[in-house]
Amino acid sequence: MTSILQSSKTQSFCLTTMLFIPFIWFGLNFIKPITPSINIDKSISLNQIIQIAAKPAPIPQPLDKLEPITPPAEPIIKKPRHKPKPKDKIKPIPKLEPTKISKPLDKPTEVAATSKPEKMQSFNISNATKDPILAAIKSAIDKEHRYPRMAKKLRQQGEVLVAFIWTKDMELKGVKIINPSPHKILNEAALATIMAASKNFPKNDKTIEIQIPLVYKIS
Repeated sequence: MTSILQSSKTQSFCLTTMLFIPFIWFGLNFIKPITPSINIDKSISLNQIIQIAAKPAPIPQPLDKLEPITPPAEPIIKKPRHKPKPKDKIKPIPKLEPTKISKPLDKPTEVAATSKPEKMQSFNISNATKDPILAAIKSAIDKEHRYPRMAKKLRQQGEVLVAFIWTKDMELKGVKIINPSPHKILNEAALATIMAASKNFPKNDKTIEIQIPLVYKIS
């Protein structure tokens, strides 16, 4: 009996639950509280970003200007004024009288007698000369007369006529070539010969001009 009662109770319980399930589902879906929906737009537009960036930064206000510290003013010492010295009176400039033009001076008297320059004697020294002064000069030239080696190698020959002045003060002046040779080496050698030989020229009482030929010939 107990088992039959228990089975009838379970069957009645199942039936009642099956009948009430649709009502419970309807009540849960349609009788639930209405909650307001709040939509939060989390997206920020590009214009808002540009406007935020475009806002200028606040300009800092300048600080109050510091007033310069002025040093204490020194007491002004009044210097004693010097009395101005009396100015010297300007003397009047005396008037210049026109100078009288005097007569032109007479020309200085010319020297009546002027000393005429002494005539210089010229000599042409040949191979044989009887004058002892000219002979000594020729001997000194012959000692210094040398044939240039380069002219010998090149087989250069010729005669050079040289002139010079030997003063009474034993000075050599005016060395020059009157008749040159066709070769430059021989001309330069002739001038060098006279310059070297002048150290041994004798003293003479008069200034003389001398011409002497220097011959360069291969024997």
